[in-house]
Amino acid sequence: MRKSLRLMVAAATGAVLFAAGGIVAASPAFAAGSVAATGTDFADLFIPPSGSDKITFKIKATDVYAAPDKPGKIHVQFLKPDEAESGTPHAGTAADIPNSTATPAPTGDVTVAASIPVSASDKPGTWKYRTAFTANGVTTAPSFTNPWQSITVATATRVTSANVDPDPVVLKKSEEVDVFANFKLEKYGDEKVTNVRYEHSSGDYYTLPTGLEADDSYHGSASFDYQAPAGSWQLKVTVTRGSKTYSFVKGFSVKGASAAAKAKSKITIAVSPAKVKKGKTVKIYGKVYRGTSKWGAWSKKILKLYFKKKGTKTWKFVGYVGANSTGKYSKTVKPKYDGYWRLQATSTSATNSSLSPYKLVDVR
Repeated sequence: MRKSLRLMVAAATGAVLFAAGGIVAASPAFAAGSVAATGTDFADLFIPPSGSDKITFKIKATDVYAAPDKPGKIHVQFLKPDEAESGTPHAGTAADIPNSTATPAPTGDVTVAASIPVSASDKPGTWKYRTAFTANGVTTAPSFTNPWQSITVATATRVTSANVDPDPVVLKKSEEVDVFANFKLEKYGDEKVTNVRYEHSSGDYYTLPTGLEADDSYHGSASFDYQAPAGSWQLKVTVTRGSKTYSFVKGFSVKGASAAAKAKSKITIAVSPAKVKKGKTVKIYGKVYRGTSKWGAWSKKILKLYFKKKGTKTWKFVGYVGANSTGKYSKTVKPKYDGYWRLQATSTSATNSSLSPYKLVDVR
């Protein structure tokens, strides 16, 4: 009776076995482990317009620990369009399963980040992936018994038909030259234009509005003053899609004007809010500067406020806005229509005029 009892207790605890008068250590219980066949939370399912990137997702595995500090590993393979399942797949990546301090080893699900590399030379279409799991210490190749899963990878974002007019831009003494930009955003997902500007290597730039027309074409302009740096400039269009940001550029040239003794000026502008219900007010504010070798506030300058209804070409004078001693100005308006707002600082005998960039207010 006593011997039988001891045998039963030993088997229950898994510590030792009493047999033939000796003690034999029990083999540790390793987790078999398994990984889900299907990933979740796929992001950025599109070809990058240039270079290389990755499609990210998450993958779940179960019972991955042989011991708390000895997790197994998840493996990922994938096929590109037109590649047969019978061919040689490519290797994706999966993050290491984290160690655990728990004793005994934890059971249940663990989710890790995974990814599939993708480059601009790849084709959009149906891609396939599959997953496998190996326990800690296994050095042989994983056995991919999970079935292939399909994902649809979209075409890369493109900005086409970009044009700057005029090119070259010929600056005029004590005058501004309107420089127009247009392009087409070819959308294949949730692309948004987040910034448009003219840039010079010196750091000078002109900001343009970001709104697209109904057909995803773009038309915008900025006014170059005669003191803009001559030489090579570029139109830079910044587009966001998913978690990614891309920039597209188009070069153009600027020819300088004769030097002048007058100081230059510039105006910054912001609107808050940019989207407003009809009958509500919007604050237009910013700062006006003047300078020769460096910028300073254009103190007490009286500015002209203009409005252009969306879909029209004519700017209409709205009223005057006065800057304070530090060059800051502020004006509250109650817009009736979708449209653009901008300000002008008229010239004096010592300072050239300037126009601010324009800002869109969406009236709902």
